[in-house]
Parts: sequence; C-alpha cells; structure tokens
Amino acid sequence: MTSIHSQTLQQHHIVAPRVLDGFLAWLSPVPRTLVETLLTWQRRAQERDRLATLDPRLLSDMGISAAEAAREAAIPFWRLR
Repeated sequence: MTSIHSQTLQQHHIVAPRVLDGFLAWLSPVPRTLVETLLTWQRRAQERDRLATLDPRLLSDMGISAAEAAREAAIPFWRLR
C-alpha cells in the first residue's frame, strides 16, 4: 500500500503545480491591470492638483484660461473628462 500511496502523492505533486500555474496565469493580468489603473489615477490626481495651483500667467502661457484649469482640476481622478 505504501507504494500506491507514494505513487498517488507523486502524481498529486505533479498535477497541483500545473493547476496552480493555470490559475496564476489566469489571475496574473488582474493585479497588473489593477496596478496600472491605480498608477493612472494617481498621475491624474497629481496633474490636476498641479494644474489647480498654477498661477494665471503660467496658464496663459499654456493657452489655458483659469476657468478651464479650474474645471479640469475639479474632475475626479477616476474620470477622463
């Protein structure tokens, strides 16, 4: 019986990593996409915060009115526009 039990354990050790690899391959895009989304949101929030703090002269140099800058800065970070 020990040889049958030993064989079953060996087969289990071969199959389990395959199942785990398949699961991890399926799951792997999820964290990457989540991290990319969070980084995008962080960048947008920082850019909009910076835009809100620019003085009117700099905004004018960029061709943006203070009202346009305020509107853009007020958009939540999770929205494009």
